[in-house]
Amino acid sequence: MSNEAYRKCKSCRFCSHKDDLWVCVLTSKSMGPDDTCERYRPGCCEYCNLFSKGRCIRTGETMYELDVCVNYDPSGSL
Repeated sequence: MSNEAYRKCKSCRFCSHKDDLWVCVLTSKSMGPDDTCERYRPGCCEYCNLFSKGRCIRTGETMYELDVCVNYDPSGSL
C-alpha cells in the first residue's frame, strides 16, 4: 500500500498553509493539499528535513540539493 501523501502538497516542505489556503513558496502559486508539486523530485535532499545548508544532518556529508538520498524510501516509512 502506498502512502496517500506521496507527491502531494500536504507532504511538501515548500507548501505553506493556513486553514484551507495552500501556497507553494517557490512559485507563489495557490495549491490544494492534494495537488502535485511541480518541483517534486523523489528522494532529493532538497525535500528532506535532514538537509540543511548543503549538509546532511544525519550523516554529516556535504550534499547537493538534487542529490538523491541513499536511504530514500518511496513508501515514505523513513
